[in-house]
Amino acid sequence: MKFDTILETVGEFGPSQRRLYTLLSLPAIYNAAVCMVIFVFLFAVPEHRCAIPGLNNDTFPIQNEAHADLINRTIPLVLNNHGDQTHSSCIIYSAFPNASSRDVNTDTEPCHKWVYDKSVYQTTVAQTMDLVCDRKLYVSHAKMMAMVGQLIGVLIGGPISDMFGRRRVILVSTLVSIILSICLSWITDYYLLITVVLVIAASNNMQYLSCFVFSMECVGPSKRMLVGVAMSLYWSAGNIIAALMVFLMRDWRSRQLAISIPGVLFAYLYFLPESPRWQYSKGKTTEANKTVMKLAKGNNVSLTDNMLHDVTCKLDKHDEQFWDILKSPIMLKRTLIILYNWLAIGMGFYGLSMNVTNLSGNVYINYFLFVLVEACAYVICLLLMDRIGRKKMLCTAMLMAGIACALSFVPFFVTETPNKWIINILACLGNTCVSAGFAAVYVFTAELLPTTSRNFGMGISSVLCRVGSISSPYINDLTMHITGRYSQILPMLVFGGVSFIAGLLVLLLPETLNADLPETIKDAEELGTTTNPEPLPLDSECDSRITEES
Repeated sequence: MKFDTILETVGEFGPSQRRLYTLLSLPAIYNAAVCMVIFVFLFAVPEHRCAIPGLNNDTFPIQNEAHADLINRTIPLVLNNHGDQTHSSCIIYSAFPNASSRDVNTDTEPCHKWVYDKSVYQTTVAQTMDLVCDRKLYVSHAKMMAMVGQLIGVLIGGPISDMFGRRRVILVSTLVSIILSICLSWITDYYLLITVVLVIAASNNMQYLSCFVFSMECVGPSKRMLVGVAMSLYWSAGNIIAALMVFLMRDWRSRQLAISIPGVLFAYLYFLPESPRWQYSKGKTTEANKTVMKLAKGNNVSLTDNMLHDVTCKLDKHDEQFWDILKSPIMLKRTLIILYNWLAIGMGFYGLSMNVTNLSGNVYINYFLFVLVEACAYVICLLLMDRIGRKKMLCTAMLMAGIACALSFVPFFVTETPNKWIINILACLGNTCVSAGFAAVYVFTAELLPTTSRNFGMGISSVLCRVGSISSPYINDLTMHITGRYSQILPMLVFGGVSFIAGLLVLLLPETLNADLPETIKDAEELGTTTNPEPLPLDSECDSRITEES
């Protein structure tokens, strides 16, 4: 007897599963808060300029006329990214006139001390460690290390979870993340700090993936799309909390402690059961039966030992191997298209979120709007994906993301002084659409690939997503290396172009709404060649089935 049959008897999403799902989803709030603060705010670079040599009370704001005159005679003027003149952040005059002389001095040298604007950020890692000028690439490297950590979490999280169980991976990864997140506040060495950031990102990703898989394994097939997308709402809740924390606490060390210490509340994870589906797959029948009995009792369903006889979670063996999907021209084309979409979504999702610090206006309001509309995107997916289909949802989301980002060029084209809020709104809309694409591509990928290659395909897709996210910090930091009036929107143009191409490519894929999940490559090739039945009601058992392999 298959485990899904037992779930239909116990209840596909009864009170027991809802309680378990909530307990597994709550860590996503902590996960998102820690990760997004690291990605977006930890390494933010405040406005700064060279410090006046020998002046101990120098500040970024001009104190008086004498201070302004001293700055003008010490630091040359340069053009900033907006085309305005400002005092240099990297060079000073090498021969500083020590009198009131206004003689012009053209000899310059690099400065080695800086003053920072503290009106937006009280402190950041970039300010504490002076990651500016010839060290400005260190900021991109640090963000890249966080993305590499997520990639490592993807690569090792699945195999370790399959070997040792969901519960153990969740416990260990949560413990490592909490301890290192707290310790991060006291680290003063750059290389140690980025190493810790890498491990935190890897641990958080392993925790999230294991919680996600665990929750999907304990609900029936007809509820897996709902459960899978709904967990993203917990992630959005964590983003909203992060937005509030960074606004209220401008010092990075105290903020890091305030976000990390509440993680100890997740000690309740120790009392969670192991996934019964994993237990059955490993031959731990006695333990699995006890877990299923507890789920049934919580759902007010009576089960007997005979009903749990010969339960299996193993698939029927097939002659096909996972790499055989690459031998099919049709499936190779579809796989490449879906992989490019994962790359574009990873690049755009994290890139647009991190780009919030490059936009005009209040960075905290911008970020709050970003995370708010991201939550709206997930709700839209829940409401529409079973009505309009996966293909239309993903295609529309990516095309709209590309158009929204590309339209940021129009205000600069039609006027010399573009309304900066228009650009912010377009960036917010682009982030909303990419977030919707993120939710859609998970389901679409699982339904496009055959059972014999689904694990392989989802794993490679996650890797491509992380490759896209790793490149996003360097695309965002183009604003630090390229000056001119268009530098502010350059990252958005790159993200927009990549997303628009992804949306066009989706048109070449078949629709999977209400189609049976393909078991073999031949089944997958036939998707789109026959007319699918009319959409069934939203609560139908046929809606959006995602198997345990996805």
